[in-house]
Amino acid sequence: MQWIKIFSKCLYKLYEEKQNYKDDILQVARKIIRQNQNELASPSDQNNKIIDITLSYDGTWQKRGHTSLYGIGIVVDILAGLIIDYEIISKYCPECTTAKKDLGEHSADFSIWYKAHKTECSETYVGSSNAMEVKAAEILWTRSVENCEECLNQVAKRLGTGLRNKVKEWRSKGVTIGGRKDGSLKESTILKLTNFYRKAIKDNVPDVQKMKTAIFASLFHTSSTDKAPKHNKCPTGVTSWCFYQRALANNEKPKSHSPMKAKLPAQVLQKILPVYQRLANNELLARCVSGKTQNVNESIHSVIWNNCPKETFVSKKRLELAVISAIGEFNFGCLNNLSVEQNELNSESGDIAQRRDKRRIAQSESRGTEKWKRKRISKKLSKSVNNTKIFEKGKRMVLANFN
Repeated sequence: MQWIKIFSKCLYKLYEEKQNYKDDILQVARKIIRQNQNELASPSDQNNKIIDITLSYDGTWQKRGHTSLYGIGIVVDILAGLIIDYEIISKYCPECTTAKKDLGEHSADFSIWYKAHKTECSETYVGSSNAMEVKAAEILWTRSVENCEECLNQVAKRLGTGLRNKVKEWRSKGVTIGGRKDGSLKESTILKLTNFYRKAIKDNVPDVQKMKTAIFASLFHTSSTDKAPKHNKCPTGVTSWCFYQRALANNEKPKSHSPMKAKLPAQVLQKILPVYQRLANNELLARCVSGKTQNVNESIHSVIWNNCPKETFVSKKRLELAVISAIGEFNFGCLNNLSVEQNELNSESGDIAQRRDKRRIAQSESRGTEKWKRKRISKKLSKSVNNTKIFEKGKRMVLANFN
């Protein structure tokens, strides 16, 4: 028990020292963002104490699933790509847990101890783990006045979720619109429709009406047949992505619709149309005019959990130490972060930090290419199809055992 108390004291001292470093790196990031905004603003708005900036917000949890004791909310500036604030939500305090065992949870000694400990208690939240992301956002926005836009990837995911829910909804009514047959709303088709939806928004920002037209064009295009072509919303001209409109522009007879990989019959189109109408409304699309994603947030999540693996449970203070180091590394690079954090930087650690920076930049450039993006989509699609096959096989085995 004695060594645990000594460890807690050392951790607390380190945590206190790290707080000054946290304030420094966040302050530097905010100064850079303000400078960038002043360069874009009109002369009359450059001296405003409060500025409006576009942000990306996302949450992450210390444990996979929906039972995590810790949640983290992170705010990133869209223009500079720098982290400007974060909040850690905790449902657990190791000191309180230890004191309850030693003193008794309902004892007078514990009550006296807790009054002195309350200001330092790590437990800051009571509720479900799912709601941690919302609570962190509430705290962050309470201490700021900036506006946030929707993430393009997150909005596209809503379409996939909505289509899968429609499959379940109609299945419960005895109508099958999913499955593995051609023309059904199978998993591979849902993924393609999701990608079409995302591309329709991304290629037409910031024009909301063009986004909406492109979204419905991708839907009606997939439900077209030789007898009933529905390409009136598809872009026209010889450079159109629509083979039908491209053929008309070249004064040629359009080819058959049979080779189309994603095909939806009219009855399926009718059943999923409400999902598209809900996710193509002007209010939602207006929040996607920047065409930005939360990839930056996902990237910092990766850095955090590399410093503090999810497989190992830690205290809130230990988690925050990892978060602060990750933010410094993410905002300014390993070498600069290490130089600021350590007054004297030896050559060996400097070389390691420099190599990490080079590797990270090279990886980022590689993953930004169209070739890598196509490969990632193909891999994701293949994995989804395999998962569907495994599920269907297991379902048949269960039914066979019952029969």
